Amino acid sequence: MQIENIFLKDSLYSQYDLESLSDEELLSIIFYFENSDYTDKLKTLDSYCSVCKKETTFISKESKREALYETLSQINETIIGGKLDLKTSLEKFGTFERVFKCPRPLSDESHDQIFFFRIKNSELIKVGQTPSIADLENRSIYKYRALDESIYQEFNRAIGLASHGIGVGSFVYLRRIVEKHIVAPKLQTLIEEGTNTAEEIYNADFKKKIEIAKTLLPPFLVENKKIYSILSKGVHELEEQECRDFFPVLKTSIEIILDERIEQIEREKKNRLISVELNKFK
Repeated sequence: MQIENIFLKDSLYSQYDLESLSDEELLSIIFYFENSDYTDKLKTLDSYCSVCKKETTFISKESKREALYETLSQINETIIGGKLDLKTSLEKFGTFERVFKCPRPLSDESHDQIFFFRIKNSELIKVGQTPSIADLENRSIYKYRALDESIYQEFNRAIGLASHGIGVGSFVYLRRIVEKHIVAPKLQTLIEEGTNTAEEIYNADFKKKIEIAKTLLPPFLVENKKIYSILSKGVHELEEQECRDFFPVLKTSIEIILDERIEQIEREKKNRLISVELNKFK
C-alpha cells in the first residue's frame, strides 16, 4: 500500500481494513513523533500548496497525543510479541489529526494540509481533509481550459464529486467529456465533409462511432474504446464503491486523451506556421 495515496489521492470516507495494515503502517498514518520507532515513517508529503501555488514538500507537525505516545513507547515489546490488540485499543481515542506544514518562509496555518481519521468497526476511515483533493488536483487540469472551458469545468466537477466519495456522479462527467467534447465534434466534421451521413452515425453504437471517426480522434481513445464502456457501466450498473475504486484509472485515461488532443493542436499549429515560412522561399 502506498500510504501517501491515502492522504493525497483517496476520497473522503475511504475505508481501509485494519487487517491489511501492519501496526507500523497504522501508527505512521495517524501519528507523527520525531525519533519514534513506530510513528516517524511519514515525516513529509510531496504535495501542492494551494496558497503558495507551488509544488511543496510539506513537513509533518508532531501529534498532540503525547500520553498515548508514551504508552506505546513503553509497551513496544508487547506490541512486537503480538500480545496487545493495538488496533482495538486505538478505536477508543476518537478522531486522529495529522497536520503537515508548508516550510516556505512566511507561511502560516493557512498553508497547512490537515487530515482526519477514525478507527471504527475494524476499519480506518478518512473522515476529513483540507484542502480538498479537488483543490489539490485543480492546477493539474487547468491546462485543459485551452481546449474548451466546458471540458475544464466538467473535469473539475468530476474530480470534486470523486473527492467527496461520489463515484457514479463523477463517472457522468467523465463520460460527457468523451462523448460530447471529444467524439461528437469529430463526427460532426465527417457529416459536414460528406464522408458519413447523419443517419449512419446516429444508428451506430458508441464503439462504432469511435471507429468511424478514428482518424480524427486521439489514438489512446481509439486503442482503448473500453474507456467509454466502463464509464457507461458505471453510470448504469456499478456500485458507488466500484466507481470510486476505478475513478483514478479513468481520470488518468481522460488526461491522456486530452493531452494527445493538445499535442495534436500544437503540432497542426506548428505545421501551418512552418508551411507559411517555407512558401516564402522563391
